Amino acid sequence: MASTDTKLRLAHTLRAMMATTALDHITISALTKQAGVTRNTFYYHFEDIYSLLAWVYEQEIIVQMAKYAQITEWQKALRMLLDYIEENREFCVASFHSVGRDLLEQLLATVADALVRGVVNDADASLPKPLTDDICNFYGLAIVAQIIQWLMHGLAEPKTAIVHRCDIMLTGAVQNAIHNAAI
Repeated sequence: MASTDTKLRLAHTLRAMMATTALDHITISALTKQAGVTRNTFYYHFEDIYSLLAWVYEQEIIVQMAKYAQITEWQKALRMLLDYIEENREFCVASFHSVGRDLLEQLLATVADALVRGVVNDADASLPKPLTDDICNFYGLAIVAQIIQWLMHGLAEPKTAIVHRCDIMLTGAVQNAIHNAAI
């Protein structure tokens, strides 16, 4: 079995198990048995359950978002991320309510940083890297906080409201931060 096929099989099995079992209670023995692979095979590819979860999110979000890196409107990219979370509601909420929450938050921070970085580069591509990083960190984490709040409330709020709120807070704010840094 090819390496990617094995990883995909393990990922699919993890997703299926998380539909009925909390991530914290899924063992490698149970996962490998259900996936039809050996423990050694699992450990050949992944360090633990959480590295498998991180790989799933990387493949399903980061790799997919990278395909759309040419999207010039960060709002579209944010909507894509929110669509993914909504379409994979059980999986994302299960991750959010587990010790794997850190992985989900790190992934969201990576994606949000990329969204804001596009806005910053559009505003002034010649900014010093430390200032760019500070702006991306600040506003990226603000976006993450909005998504975490959405997850905490069971995705009850419409996605359009989240995008609208982020748009209100971000539009003009990056230019203002650049202006304030120059003072």
